[in-house]
Amino acid sequence: MVICHCRAISDGLVRAAVSGGAADVDTIVRQCGAGSVCGGCRPAIALLLGDLGLRSVDDHGAAVAIAPRTAA
Repeated sequence: MVICHCRAISDGLVRAAVSGGAADVDTIVRQCGAGSVCGGCRPAIALLLGDLGLRSVDDHGAAVAIAPRTAA
């Protein structure tokens, strides 16, 4: 699935960045470029991190836990 449409970056590439040590949205942006153009995919990246049991940061740099999505 494409996560970042601006840069055509898939969730697989984001997962690979996580496997390489990325644990927050800003690190994902630096490592693979997703979220670096318009930023519209940053919430999707944060959700993916939550699904993987990781944490993200809010707009002020504070760490926030993101609960994994549950099936509806």
